Amino acid sequence: MPNSAQGLARFGIAVKSYKKNEDGSVDMQVDLTEKFKNWFMYMHSLEEWDEKYFKTWMLKTLGDYIGVDPNE
Repeated sequence: MPNSAQGLARFGIAVKSYKKNEDGSVDMQVDLTEKFKNWFMYMHSLEEWDEKYFKTWMLKTLGDYIGVDPNE
């Protein structure tokens, strides 16, 4: 049975680094395949890659998944 990291990699997302901070927040760096970026731009009607938009989406998506509002 694949783990969650393997599932993300198949989708085109690879976690490069993950660090939990003293305040409980987390710093994470990810690598994205061109296939994922193209899919993401298509799904969000973007004409070009927008790193800020992606980061906002990623924080919200992760927050929804774990039940935490990233703005709190």
